[in-house]
Amino acid sequence: MCGIAGWIGSPELPSNTLRAMCERMAHRGPDSHGEAFLPHAGGGLAALGHNRLSIIDLSGGAQPMKSHDGRYTVIFNGEIYNYLELRDRLVGYGARFQTVSDTEVILEAYRKWGHDCFAEFRGMFAMAIYDSATREVVIARDVFGKKPLFYTQGSDQQGPYIVFASEISALFRNPLVERRLNVSALWNYLQWRYCPGPETFFEGILKLPPASYMIVGNNGHQIARYWTPPVAAEPRAPEPEHAAEEFLEIFDEALRIRLRADVPIGAFLSSGLDSSSIIASLVHLGASDIFTYSIGYRGDLSSENFGAAETAAMIGTKHTAMEFEYTDIISLMPKLSRHQASPLAEAATVPIYLMSMEASKDVKVIMSGEGVDEFFGGYPKHRAEAMLGGLPQPLLRVLGSAMLGVTAVSPNRMRRARIAARAFSASSFEDRMVAWFGAFNVSERRKLWAGKVPEPQMPQLPFSASNGASPLRRVMHFDQLSWLPDNLLERGDIMTMAASIEARMPFMDIRVAEFAANLPDDWRIRGGVTKRIVREALASRLPNSVLRRPKNGFRLPVAAWFRGPLREQFNDLVLGHSSICSQYLETAMVADMECEHFESRLNHEKSLWALYALEIFLREFFE
Repeated sequence: MCGIAGWIGSPELPSNTLRAMCERMAHRGPDSHGEAFLPHAGGGLAALGHNRLSIIDLSGGAQPMKSHDGRYTVIFNGEIYNYLELRDRLVGYGARFQTVSDTEVILEAYRKWGHDCFAEFRGMFAMAIYDSATREVVIARDVFGKKPLFYTQGSDQQGPYIVFASEISALFRNPLVERRLNVSALWNYLQWRYCPGPETFFEGILKLPPASYMIVGNNGHQIARYWTPPVAAEPRAPEPEHAAEEFLEIFDEALRIRLRADVPIGAFLSSGLDSSSIIASLVHLGASDIFTYSIGYRGDLSSENFGAAETAAMIGTKHTAMEFEYTDIISLMPKLSRHQASPLAEAATVPIYLMSMEASKDVKVIMSGEGVDEFFGGYPKHRAEAMLGGLPQPLLRVLGSAMLGVTAVSPNRMRRARIAARAFSASSFEDRMVAWFGAFNVSERRKLWAGKVPEPQMPQLPFSASNGASPLRRVMHFDQLSWLPDNLLERGDIMTMAASIEARMPFMDIRVAEFAANLPDDWRIRGGVTKRIVREALASRLPNSVLRRPKNGFRLPVAAWFRGPLREQFNDLVLGHSSICSQYLETAMVADMECEHFESRLNHEKSLWALYALEIFLREFFE
């Protein structure tokens, strides 16, 4: 787990540029730093920089790493969990190894299989591999996009160039990279509350898509995809009597290979099923002295800390429960906006950082439960789509309109029901997806945009898994290809790495994903019970209190904050005379929303927080 940065082409740069880029990401790799400057086929240099967080082969895994014959050089951020199995296969083909690191396995796998090697890796990665024979560079990213990789392209008098880094802020340490706002990203943000890839909030700065590699050679660069998420294919159901057993076998193996590390390992623990399944399975696999961490809002009677402490006591872990206050969230917003280089559209992002900082006192690796909901159907929207999504669209609109009327009586207490009502009253499946995110619908966005700048086009997003796919499967296809990589995984990586720890996600294993993709809908959700296969498979390992506990989600009293301590700051920042948002948005509409919320006529907490976070982000980068 590390940070990588560099450029390909254009040698006319100050000598300390690469070090400056890496220093901006020192938190990603505080253990060591390395650089390589190599001749590139297209002219100029392949400059490769690496910050290391030592996890495997602490003494022998320094980077940039050369192959034993000097032909290949790699910089690598992430972990290849199945590196031992790959190493054995490669030795059988005659490969030679000088270290016991997973990094060297990458070099020999690339020598043997070329670009096909990326699909062999079970793990998370962003990497750049230089070939001295061709003087080309290949940049690649893992199948789900767990590890971020940002790049920009251009040309100067020396020819075309690519600049890349694990974090956007590092790119701005390179004089080739300009800082300009991507106005289209603002429109997308109003729609989704994050920026779908490959775009970012900065003009000309892109994300390399997950499961893709870029070849940078003599004739510029080309991007190719090496893997397609199996949710896009038709399901092939496992035999019902063996489904739970098959899931456990695959999940245990995914967890077992993620225990490979030469440093202490811990786990985030909430009150819910996902993280509890990981902890219980770690114990089942023989792990001991497990450090666990939970966090809750001080004074919150529904805090995750209560359920997490109960689970930790039953399973037997070394548990630390943290509490935070409103002031912790607000004070960290500017700093973490700089780290993430995008608005912190969910207030719950900050507690991830706080918990990571606490965990870093004991461990370097943390297990986390991302992916369960997106693979096995865990969100309220999944349950609603499984139950009602198959109804004809006209009938759904009638149902949604009726629900809107009911929820209007008490919009604050019926927040989730109102979101569902807005979703089902939408005119299309695409608009329904927007409504599930609690964001602005088409008419609201256009009214808020108010023609101050041209209205951007909507991006093409992955709504459909395959012809005839169920509504549930279509939603999960979107979640896996957009919501996960461009929002949850990106923020999780940035927040944990800001604390210099590595997050591992056993549910997000390739084989787990393939198994999940072959499940029929009723193995995900049946009778309103979500993640059915996980509950049945883990029943013998988990206490009934966890199995029966409804999904709580990490909720903060944001609605109350906007009626109390945050209202004045919101008005000063977003609605004040120095507001940057006001250059693009119609603040009169925002003021009306704020008034409706303050008077408890409607709950606009998600929209107000999204705009508050946007203003803080804009001030950090563009004021």
